[in-house]
Amino acid sequence: MASRTYQAFLIGILCIAFILTSGPTMVKAEVLKPSHACELPCFGGVLKESICNNVCLRKGYTKGGTCIDGACCCKLNG
Repeated sequence: MASRTYQAFLIGILCIAFILTSGPTMVKAEVLKPSHACELPCFGGVLKESICNNVCLRKGYTKGGTCIDGACCCKLNG
């Protein structure tokens, strides 16, 4: 009888340990590097990457741009 109680206790402790060691459940937001200037939202569905790139090129960013988290981020020239 005591071994069954000990077994349930041990399983409970193991489950708690697995949950705690699995890491945080929240996804951390990507920290943007200072090499991007994010000003505009990304539009265009499947073409949004190329549209964002062209918009950045027209604004004078020679390296173009990319969509990051729904925002059009132009790559800084420097």
